[in-house]
Amino acid sequence: MKLVMDFPDGMPLRTRMDDDRRDLIVSLCTQVGMIMEEVSLIALDGRGDVNAIHARLDRLAVAVDDMALLVAAAQAVARGWS
Repeated sequence: MKLVMDFPDGMPLRTRMDDDRRDLIVSLCTQVGMIMEEVSLIALDGRGDVNAIHARLDRLAVAVDDMALLVAAAQAVARGWS
């Protein structure tokens, strides 16, 4: 027995997968925005001694690394998407 499927003309077969992909990309980019918002006050804070400034710079460096990984993940999901 052979399975026969009849799809209407013009029906996009990948719509659901494309929606899932878009949702994942939006979610990853939203996480980037949340990190940016969280560390924006740290970036603008010039108070404290040298140790406090170094600690803030370390926190910013971690945030930048995290954001870069999230953006790379979004790019990987988007790669090959037509």
